[in-house]
Amino acid sequence: MIETLKKIILLQSIKIDFYQLIIHIKFNKKMKKLFSVLAVAAMVVFTLTSCDPKTEPTVADYLCQSKGWVLSSATSSPAYDLSDGTHVTDLMTEGYLYDYELDDIITFNANGTMSINPGAKIDPEFGYQQEVGSTWKFNADTTYLYFQIPFFYDNAGTSFDAELENAKIMYITENEMKLAYTFNDELGAKGEYTFYLTYVPAK
Repeated sequence: MIETLKKIILLQSIKIDFYQLIIHIKFNKKMKKLFSVLAVAAMVVFTLTSCDPKTEPTVADYLCQSKGWVLSSATSSPAYDLSDGTHVTDLMTEGYLYDYELDDIITFNANGTMSINPGAKIDPEFGYQQEVGSTWKFNADTTYLYFQIPFFYDNAGTSFDAELENAKIMYITENEMKLAYTFNDELGAKGEYTFYLTYVPAK
């Protein structure tokens, strides 16, 4: 009888230990799962807080820098035919652009407006140069800039024309912008020309 009771007690003890083991295993599994979830969450928080992502400036951001742009280089391909029969490649130094056209400042605004400030040098003959307003826009994929090129005048030659020239954006950074404007000249030199215009921020 005593032996039987001992066996029953032993079996009950083993049963209790077995259930405790099962509970311990289940608890450990739940804790491991919880710790895994917490670890992943901690990694996400660390990544978001430890990194300082900076948004890359857009083409419009570069274009609309506050100083405005001045011409630093202008060339023609093929060489442009002047009215005196000479051919020029460098538009700034070989007689196409006048001295007072070299310091024109173009300012692009984020709302799609632009201004042309003639700078300190004024046309000594007509003296008509003054700050004027115009507009600008991109094409759908921002590869072309539609704007008023300052040294393109109206037919009377007394003011900037109202037409927006469509220039291909070759590149643009915070320090430099290069455009390629291709057109058919119908007035003086006949034929198709591409003007390569490089601008830098005004000082």
